[in-house]
Amino acid sequence: MPKTHQPLPKILVITGSVRPKRFNIQPATWIHKTASQRPDAQFELVDLLQINLPFLDEPIPPSQHQYSKSHTKNWSKIIESADGFIFVTPEYNHSLSPALKNAIDYLFIEWHYKPAAFISYGSLAGGARAVEHLRAVCAEIKIYDLREQIMLPDYWDHTDQDGQYQFTDQHEKLAQKLLDSLIFWSKVMRPPRQHLRKEVS
Repeated sequence: MPKTHQPLPKILVITGSVRPKRFNIQPATWIHKTASQRPDAQFELVDLLQINLPFLDEPIPPSQHQYSKSHTKNWSKIIESADGFIFVTPEYNHSLSPALKNAIDYLFIEWHYKPAAFISYGSLAGGARAVEHLRAVCAEIKIYDLREQIMLPDYWDHTDQDGQYQFTDQHEKLAQKLLDSLIFWSKVMRPPRQHLRKEVS
């Protein structure tokens, strides 16, 4: 019996900050550009600033999958279409940003059984504490959080006179390892995800 053709996995790069003059868009754009050069997956940059979700305003918990707002339905379609995620997160007070947490909390089943990797930034810890909190959130929504992570400590010390971060060859090597793992698991998890979705539907 011939194998059915499987489309390339779709990976979303999700920004984690909506602040004016945010640094976040730089690593998000960098990893999206780097990833898009690969032939083994398709990548999309999802900017929460453009998505512009209000503070969670659905009257029914997201686990019930009964959305009443057009912005929620649109967000649901975006996340449902993905096979995996790269979260680009700042660290605010030892945790992730409220904008990213809010975006995650809008949905439930759309996140299930998909892998995620992380790029973080901050002061000396490089956003590590934000990712530790984010991993706990991922566990609750049944995201498979990967070990791979790129940290950018004291990022302001590595920018040029125009404020542009200077990514190095080492960053590129780390990015490829992260992408290798993420693409692998996005393919592996697709069949069981489809099977489990059928069971609960």
